[in-house]
Amino acid sequence: MIMQRMLFVVLVSLMCGMVALSQPERPGQPGRGWERVEQLKKVRLIEMLDLKEEQSVRFFARLKEHEAGHRDLMKQKEDALDKIERLLRNRADASELTSVFGEVAAIDGKVIAERKKFFESLPDILSVEQQGKFLLFERRFERELRDAFREAQRRRRGVEEP
Repeated sequence: MIMQRMLFVVLVSLMCGMVALSQPERPGQPGRGWERVEQLKKVRLIEMLDLKEEQSVRFFARLKEHEAGHRDLMKQKEDALDKIERLLRNRADASELTSVFGEVAAIDGKVIAERKKFFESLPDILSVEQQGKFLLFERRFERELRDAFREAQRRRRGVEEP
């Protein structure tokens, strides 16, 4: 009963976060919806992994560092893709395009290497079981976010339609 109630609260919170994401941002409050989703993610991770306080502090510090590196790499990839877009618009020759393809592939390799390095750094914080739950959590949480976002869009369309 308690788990069902907790799941209900989490799902309602998730839905509220997704509705907030679907709303236009107000000046002075950029990214508030994503902050709520990140907070929900932390709470869900603590619950699912059954993290103790000291373990939680160490895990989230390492996760934050990993996510910062991932964001940097994704920014680099976006820049390279923007470069490809410009080159295509300007009808650049094949050799110019090919060199940027190599940049994108190299960045993708770095993303994979960074992810592997992060996961290999977890055994001093998480048990093997917790590591497995963490891997499953990411898939489950992303699925729940997509479903909640679709539901929020469906509800919004239902309200807007006559």
